[in-house]
Amino acid sequence: MEGKYYLFTFESTHGAISSHKLLKEHMDAVIMPVLREINASCGMAVKVRPQDMEKSLELMRLHMPGDYSFYKIEGKEITKLPE
Repeated sequence: MEGKYYLFTFESTHGAISSHKLLKEHMDAVIMPVLREINASCGMAVKVRPQDMEKSLELMRLHMPGDYSFYKIEGKEITKLPE
């Protein structure tokens, strides 16, 4: 794991795909496997760049409330953040 980025994880594949579709319309959002260090049911995550963190949270709160967990990844450090 290199650099800093933010990761949304989901309980369902539908949540992951819907969120990726929503976010990629507004920023460079990438769907990826959930990191081994994070436990999430569906195994899919959406990665966003640090400069897109605020906008991505705003969109998720508006369109996908309560359907995700949110993490900051910085090097090998993983921090779960409030949604």
